[in-house]
Amino acid sequence: MPTLLIVAVASALTSCGMTTKVGGSSPTTASTTTEPSTTADSTPPASARGPIYLALGDSAPVWNGNDSYPDHIASHYVASIPGLELVNLAQSGATTTSMLQGPMGGSGSQQQQAVSFLHAHQGSIALITIDIGGNDILGCITSATSASTPCIQKAEATMVTNLDTILTGLRQAVGTSARIVGMTYYDPFLGDWLAGGADRTAAVGSVSLLTQLDGLLSNAYEAAGAQVADVQNAFQSTDLSTTVASAWGQIPIAVEQACTLLDITCQAGQAEGFGDDPNPAGGEVIAKAFENIIGLLKPPG
Repeated sequence: MPTLLIVAVASALTSCGMTTKVGGSSPTTASTTTEPSTTADSTPPASARGPIYLALGDSAPVWNGNDSYPDHIASHYVASIPGLELVNLAQSGATTTSMLQGPMGGSGSQQQQAVSFLHAHQGSIALITIDIGGNDILGCITSATSASTPCIQKAEATMVTNLDTILTGLRQAVGTSARIVGMTYYDPFLGDWLAGGADRTAAVGSVSLLTQLDGLLSNAYEAAGAQVADVQNAFQSTDLSTTVASAWGQIPIAVEQACTLLDITCQAGQAEGFGDDPNPAGGEVIAKAFENIIGLLKPPG
């Protein structure tokens, strides 16, 4: 089997960890793990050689450790790009603002580290994926049934401006040959549909909010010349009309997919136990959405 070297550098919730796996066709395999530290930002590995796949964004690319969606994407393409190396700089809780500014006004930010890494590895980058923006509006949602419209509108405007800056910086750093692919989001609030009443009404209303958010993200990515993985559709997040049998009874497929593919706890008659990240099965669905839009990935150069 072709060699796959994955260098995962990512922070999770309040900590940052690095796991390095080296696998090859030789009889021996080396694996090293560095215990998580409390460093606020991840540091790209100095040993990255290429060809390289750089993953950026919020918690979704790191939530399931080495079973997160970038790991599936890297595994998918290693057959066509032997030795493909994954460098994952995504950070749990990241917003477009924190991606640009970091903990010290830009010094050590995810964007600064990504740009520096890209400059240092010119000609070695095959792919960049990014998911960012979902956390920008979470602060405007004060409860399962309450959200501030002016806050959301302001947050979305900031998100679009920041994303343009992020994508422009990445493209300038990497050049024109590397693929940059963003993604739309799924709806982490749909589990509340099971509670009925005001919670169900809020869950239904969250679909229009998701559609608006994803429309803005898609436009921003496409305006910057990036492709967009349709994760919203892969999760069937807007389909509240089609119903399916499930562990929670006959429910809309959008709700069933959210309860099946996200790390939320769903129970009939109750509001969801909140989470907003994909579980391992959800990570596979996201990876497939990326692979569908990427298609054939060519080696860099």
